[in-house]
Amino acid sequence: MNQLEAIIYNIIKKNPKLKTIVRDIYQQILYYVPVKKVKCNYQIKVRSGFFFGFHDKTPFSRDNKFMLAMKYHTPLRTPLPEDYVEIGYFTGENFSEFKALSKTNTYNWQQGCMLQWVGNKNLLAYNAFDGKKNCTEIIDMNGTKIAVLPAAVGAICPSGEYALSYNFARLAKYAPGYGYATGNDYELHKNTPETHGLHIINIKTKVMKTLFTIKDIVKLKPDDSMPDSYHYFTHPLFSPCGKRFFFLHRWIKNMNFTFTRLITCDIDKINPYILPASGMVSHIGWRDDNHILAYCHVKEGDHYVLFEDKTDKYEIIGDNCFNSDGHPSFSPVDINWLLTDTYPDRFKLSFLILFNMQDRKRYNIARLKQPIQYREELRCDLHPRWSRNGRILCFDSAHTGNRALCTIDMGMEFTKRNFVDYI
Repeated sequence: MNQLEAIIYNIIKKNPKLKTIVRDIYQQILYYVPVKKVKCNYQIKVRSGFFFGFHDKTPFSRDNKFMLAMKYHTPLRTPLPEDYVEIGYFTGENFSEFKALSKTNTYNWQQGCMLQWVGNKNLLAYNAFDGKKNCTEIIDMNGTKIAVLPAAVGAICPSGEYALSYNFARLAKYAPGYGYATGNDYELHKNTPETHGLHIINIKTKVMKTLFTIKDIVKLKPDDSMPDSYHYFTHPLFSPCGKRFFFLHRWIKNMNFTFTRLITCDIDKINPYILPASGMVSHIGWRDDNHILAYCHVKEGDHYVLFEDKTDKYEIIGDNCFNSDGHPSFSPVDINWLLTDTYPDRFKLSFLILFNMQDRKRYNIARLKQPIQYREELRCDLHPRWSRNGRILCFDSAHTGNRALCTIDMGMEFTKRNFVDYI
């Protein structure tokens, strides 16, 4: 963002409808300014017709031999109940061979079907619909069904013991890019439902327990903007050790103005803590068991902020390198490397970025122009993810004209910190 864009953004950011209108008009005007569609000094492997989803899960198996993916057949529209994606994985040289294992009609374009690995075994989980309600299916690498969990899940802990669940049907109306066409919400009309909340599922026993309802969390240090607002939970994620998790509590005032707070908690419901972000929290990730990175608003403004869990301590990250939102995650082998991206700018250009926490330098790895029709809940954010060995960057992009699953192999020299090849 330039200075003028930042001023306008700060004026309209809490009004999503107005922000969307202004952004779309601005991008439409500038979209046809001639700029190079792809700028990258590395080879980008493009798998058209496939995608993975969000940035908070890795598609790579523990041994980095397999990469999870979804193959879509739906045109560019909000998924309908009869639409489906194929579930499977890529393998072989440069992850070129796809093996389909199953199908699901419980997906969206931003987070897919929450496809993810389960523990240390080569088992994978994804959200599905059993004909009556949303659920989670767990299968092996041959597509054999191992288990069915009683609800759709948002996150599975690293050990594969527990999963966190919330109501995706509730999001379908008020956060359409993150809800599903399947499932039901019998309390959709209620601002603070008594039955909906955040639940933890024991994957072995399939027993689901409610940690707290939406009504419980609304009562936790309530804000003046909460009465008569519509509340929901989203974006849960376990800490690396699996003993704690975070989630976002969001509420919409007058069906337009959105507020968010970031809450952490132990898996046994002890020690819930509201981190000191004010009003806006966007995308988040664990650095380690005690620190969380979020793009959010603090008293200094909108920044990437590294919070110390269960305290009010925080540090602004990359103050001179970032002035817009992205989807961050830390390297699994070196937490000094931060991977993130940007939303499409005025020219619909998205940046894939590495940031070094020690030298505080930003490296633009790729610049990709997204088609103008990919917007709102149909957009194709890069949502970058790491391979387990910290060598391969995986992301979704539509720069070729269609949504595609892409990878860049940074090579062994990058893992040795001899990293110089950036744009």
